[in-house]
Amino acid sequence: MFACCALLVLSVGCTESQPTNLAGDISDSEFDEYNRMLQESQQQMVEADKAMAKEMKSKR
Repeated sequence: MFACCALLVLSVGCTESQPTNLAGDISDSEFDEYNRMLQESQQQMVEADKAMAKEMKSKR
């Protein structure tokens, strides 16, 4: 996930003065599906962080 965000930031850059459509010609449903998958991925990361914190707490 982090790599995708980093790649997006690096690909956009600051050299162009005109706005760029990074999404290309995707449909609204494809964009909605991407956002759904992104939210799902973020929720899984939150849950993994909580599980890791709980495991580390129990090892003390």
